[in-house]
Amino acid sequence: MQRQRVYAALGVTFLFLSAVAAFAQGASRPPIRVETFYPRHAGRGQTTVINVAVPSPEPVQAAEVSPSTGVTVSGIKGSGSGSEQNIGWWEISLDVAKDAEPGDRSLVLVMRTTRTEPTRVSITTHVPTISNLRIAPGSNPATFELSLAVADTAADLGDSPYVWFTADCGGEPIVGALRSKVSTGIVRAALPKLNGKCDLQVRLTDSSGIESNMLKTAVEFAK
Repeated sequence: MQRQRVYAALGVTFLFLSAVAAFAQGASRPPIRVETFYPRHAGRGQTTVINVAVPSPEPVQAAEVSPSTGVTVSGIKGSGSGSEQNIGWWEISLDVAKDAEPGDRSLVLVMRTTRTEPTRVSITTHVPTISNLRIAPGSNPATFELSLAVADTAADLGDSPYVWFTADCGGEPIVGALRSKVSTGIVRAALPKLNGKCDLQVRLTDSSGIESNMLKTAVEFAK
């Protein structure tokens, strides 16, 4: 009788552990697709911050790059979802070695119960570099002009590169693309009408579609 009770107890324990394992497996959800990410290029010998919009309230715990040779994840910054669309924005810093092999890498963000589907980040031999972002009144009181300095070692910027911007002025961010003009290393473009205090993010693409680094600034626009 004593031996039977021991066997019965072991059987109950086995069933309990099996149920726990099955529950844990069930808690892992299928990979989710990111809403958007940018930039899609990272230059060799520098750090590039990749912005990723993840449709999940869970915090990102890790980021995986494959193949990882020459590329290191040096930082993860952001917050879980707080928007009506349940989107969390994350900044993933990638350190790319000077001798990293050019080509595509897959980037996967890992959360507690799920992960994202792989997104493609391309390692390039060069990227345009922008700096000195300025916002000034335009030709009439209702407009503003954006200007920034640009360096392009490949000399393939083109005469009218696209300037991409995101303006967070409260509520849903405003996203757009502007045709610009280049003159002696300065890019200028007319901003659409924006109101109030806005957090502005700016980047550009050269004629072959390679994206620059991103600049941020806060601007107070007259209402």
